[in-house]
Amino acid sequence: MRAFKELIGNTVDKLILVVWPPWGEEKESDIDISFGLVFKDEPNILCVISVDKNELWSPHISYQPLPQIGYMWEDFYPRMKEWMKAENDDSIIDVEYYDVTKCELFKKIVSSKIRGIELMNIEDIADPFGVKILFEDDYIISIPNSDGNTVETKIFNNNGSVEKFKQLGNW
Repeated sequence: MRAFKELIGNTVDKLILVVWPPWGEEKESDIDISFGLVFKDEPNILCVISVDKNELWSPHISYQPLPQIGYMWEDFYPRMKEWMKAENDDSIIDVEYYDVTKCELFKKIVSSKIRGIELMNIEDIADPFGVKILFEDDYIISIPNSDGNTVETKIFNNNGSVEKFKQLGNW
C-alpha cells in the first residue's frame, strides 16, 4: 500500500466523481462511485481511488489522463435517478465523470492537502478493504459495495456502509 502513502502532502486542485451508471439499481447505496483527485502539481492526471476491479475488495489507485468532464454536480442526482429507472434501452453505459470542484459539499477537500492515509481492515483479515484519506477538516472514505466501490465524506453519501463493515470487525 505504498502508493497510498505517496499521496500524503499532495494538494487537491479538482475533485471528480467517477461513476458507473446504476442501470436498474434500487438503492443509491449500490451506486458504483469513486473519487478522482487532480493534484495541483499534476493538473492533467486523474488519480482515481477505488477498489481493485479484478477482485472488488482491496483499495486501489489508478491514474489516467484528465478526461473530458461531461457533467457537473447539479447533474448527479437527476442522472442517477434516470439510470436507476432503467427506462432507456438505447443508453450507452460507460463511466461518467462529474466535476464537483465547486460544490459546497466538498469545499473542505478542494484546495486542501492530504494529511494522512488510514487503511481499513476487518479483524483477522490482513488485507485492507478500504482506505480513509484525511484532510485538515474532512476525509474521503473509499470501500467496496455490492456493485464495486462507494465513497463518503463528512457530509456526502453517508449511507452506513462503514458501519456495516465495522460490525464485521475492527479497522
